[in-house]
Amino acid sequence: MSLSTALSNALSGLNTSSLEAELISNNVANAQTPGYTRRVAELTALSTGGSGAGVAVSGVQLMQDPAAVANRRRSDAELGAQNVALDGLSRIAGSLGVPGEGTALADLAASFETSLLAAANDPGSTTRLSNAVTSAVRYGDALTSLSTETQRVRMDADAEIATQVAQVNENLASIDVLNREIQMLSISGGDASALIDARKALIDQVSSVLPIRSSARPNGEVALYTAGGAQLLDGRAATLGFTAKPVITQDMTLGSGALSGLTLNGKPLSVGAPDGSGQADGGSLGALFVQRDTTMPEFANQLDALAADLVNRFQDPAIDGTRAVGDPGLFTDNGGAFSAVDIEGLAGRLSVNAAVDPAEGGAVWRLRDGLGAATTGDSGDGRLLDTLSTAAWQRLAPDPSLGFTGSGGVADFAASLTSVVAGREQQAEGRVAYTSALNTALRSEEIAVSGVNTDNELQKLLMVEKSYAANAFVLSTVDNLIQRLLEI
Repeated sequence: MSLSTALSNALSGLNTSSLEAELISNNVANAQTPGYTRRVAELTALSTGGSGAGVAVSGVQLMQDPAAVANRRRSDAELGAQNVALDGLSRIAGSLGVPGEGTALADLAASFETSLLAAANDPGSTTRLSNAVTSAVRYGDALTSLSTETQRVRMDADAEIATQVAQVNENLASIDVLNREIQMLSISGGDASALIDARKALIDQVSSVLPIRSSARPNGEVALYTAGGAQLLDGRAATLGFTAKPVITQDMTLGSGALSGLTLNGKPLSVGAPDGSGQADGGSLGALFVQRDTTMPEFANQLDALAADLVNRFQDPAIDGTRAVGDPGLFTDNGGAFSAVDIEGLAGRLSVNAAVDPAEGGAVWRLRDGLGAATTGDSGDGRLLDTLSTAAWQRLAPDPSLGFTGSGGVADFAASLTSVVAGREQQAEGRVAYTSALNTALRSEEIAVSGVNTDNELQKLLMVEKSYAANAFVLSTVDNLIQRLLEI
């Protein structure tokens, strides 16, 4: 080996060791940075005329397992969807309350039943009559508040859809820009690892909203598709479209055109299918559509069925002979009689008959003497109160939409609906716990390849230092030899 060859080999070794030390330093410095991918120098042996001519860095490799990344992203999407479902159910369950606390829907229904029975046992007590009317008003108001909260959850979901759509569009545009920059660096032989990491972080943000598939393209570019096959980015970023509504009422649905669906480049994109079969389903975005268009409307219908049962129990003309045919009973549809053809939104319109409500100009004694009574009757006559109490306690079959079986009274139905929602919430919590544990395991699997182990990096740094020292020694030796030759 000539001195010039030895000098060239040593210089290439020094340069390579210097770059490796820089990469190791960056790895250690970013060991705790979320989403950082470990970098490793790709080394290539150089040769001239069949003889070794040192080593060169041909590129910087990002250490990652594409399969592990894809699995973790699918899990991110599933976790996002399960969290949305749990959030909606938790809000409704919280509004229903926990039986035994006193303010729960089941407690208010039981209090109404008990107060009617107490008034029937002592019909001359104005206090007990007042308590019965107050309990009726509180129970009716609770159903109305639940109906309002259900629509509020729908409006919040609608607003969040708009936020997530805007974020996805922004991220897709940024990924498109990074794709072009990475392509230019790859063609020119530059190091695009930092840009690739930045692009990965943006794709990760999209993957929790929409489950995506990533496909490699020449010169470092990537193409993105939803799990259902819709093209989000392939040479050019697509644009999702959605228009939020400031106010949503129970009659507003996607099918009627009153609510916005999702579009991709102006064309409808299927999303929000209860079975997750839509092209944009599987992440938090699809779950928000399910919450807005399926879960909450179903609960609103259950509240309407509960309200219909309540109204019908006391609207029977045989209960109160002072009422004219077609007059409302103790509970009304916004002051009027209930009609089976106008049940939608009944829970939100429910009110106690003004004839017995002092706050509406009525008198509590009409609960005893009849809603249509012009004057007070015998204070000891509790027959109507007995009939009303019997109607409240009467065991009737529930409407199938309520989601439970078995006959029951007013309090039984309120407690059963509360139990149904609590059961769904518990199931949702179990799904979130399972999905979260799986997501953690998949992240650990990904980090095992792409993450930074500082102990291993420091051990590698020691080897790089030894390599640097060896090449420096060769360089020093060659320099001494050249100096001796010049002295001859």
